[in-house]
Amino acid sequence: MTDRNKPVCPNCGSTRLKSMVFEETYRPRGAEVVVKLLGTKCAACGHEAGTWSQHDENMRRLAARKSFYDGLLMGEEIVALRKRYGLTQQAAARIFGKGKIAFSRYENEASYPDDSTTLMLQAAIEMPRFIKWLADKAGVELPLWRQRMRDDAAARRALRLAAEAATPAKASSALKNPRGKAAKTARAPAHAHA
Repeated sequence: MTDRNKPVCPNCGSTRLKSMVFEETYRPRGAEVVVKLLGTKCAACGHEAGTWSQHDENMRRLAARKSFYDGLLMGEEIVALRKRYGLTQQAAARIFGKGKIAFSRYENEASYPDDSTTLMLQAAIEMPRFIKWLADKAGVELPLWRQRMRDDAAARRALRLAAEAATPAKASSALKNPRGKAAKTARAPAHAHA
């Protein structure tokens, strides 16, 4: 590979990049979960970064740790919920009745939510109306609520249309009358052709 085709350091422009492996340690319910992640380090300036393929592989490795969480939410699941509705960490803490830095700690997995908060977070992920109800009770606006509801409605419509298109019986139902009997085509009497 020529120097022109080699990846370059986003910090100094050097092509002297070396692949590296580093470890992130998580402690859900006291169990130690170590995830080996991929990265790149510049030999010229020491800047650490990663390629898109390393990022994709790291995301797979991070998701695979879920099996060790025994019902707890991973930090990225909590971040995704908060960002889905356009909430700051402080607003999310008010909605779920927690202190100002609770969500920062949950998202970084410096600590984990207690069982009742975990249950409320899971309910909010699975049932959007629940987070709306909690937010209304706490007097917190969900900035992206309307957009998410439009997105959800569009997704439901797309799924319904795809299901209808995939079902041959639906296509033939257009030929049936309201009672469900096959429509008969009008025939001219046999003697009319003479």
